[in-house]
Amino acid sequence: MSKTNNGLVEYAKAQLGLPYWYGTFGNTADEHLYKYKKKQYPQYYRAWNDFSSQYGRRVHDCVGLVKGYLWSESAVSAPKYNVNQDVSADGMRYKCKERGSIETMPDIPGVLVFSSGHVGVYIGGGYVIEARGHEYGVVKTKLKNRPWKWWGKCPYIDYEDGTKKYRLTVKNGTWNVRSGVGTAYGIVSVVKGGQEFSSSKTAGGWYYIDSIGGWISGKGVSVR
Repeated sequence: MSKTNNGLVEYAKAQLGLPYWYGTFGNTADEHLYKYKKKQYPQYYRAWNDFSSQYGRRVHDCVGLVKGYLWSESAVSAPKYNVNQDVSADGMRYKCKERGSIETMPDIPGVLVFSSGHVGVYIGGGYVIEARGHEYGVVKTKLKNRPWKWWGKCPYIDYEDGTKKYRLTVKNGTWNVRSGVGTAYGIVSVVKGGQEFSSSKTAGGWYYIDSIGGWISGKGVSVR
């Protein structure tokens, strides 16, 4: 069965309110798992958290929320470990072929959002679901209220985003295509008047040229 961005969102929603356990990915918490994880990651399994009260519940860490979806047939079934997709939060970001700074994030449910060492799942409407930590569990937070720095499309799923496609025609002259939204970003290419391109997203009056992998100002293109 194909894994999709919409499926990831539904999986994340089903985990709301469940506990966070570092190093887990949809496992069922029990005494054996606790002892194993405490030995593996003693700094995350200290006495301040009553782990035994969470036995019998499904548990994840931040990137484990994504792995739990990838490795489980449903939101409640036992995950099957896949070494080829076992990456850290930072490793997941580096694996994303489509990614950028948070101000360029497309409004697509299932896009991943990142800060250093942490990842959440954007669910649309300005909200994120994240396995935030042992003190919080899996929670829904406002995108703007958390220190997210980057976004990326998970490389292991298909995006059924329904994104509007823009057809761009470059205006007369030459125009810079940049690595981000705004003239402060580096130039990745230069395009000439009359050239045509497809764009899958727009942000701040700029358009992303899919085939080049960079952004062009809306002042330089005619859009249809």
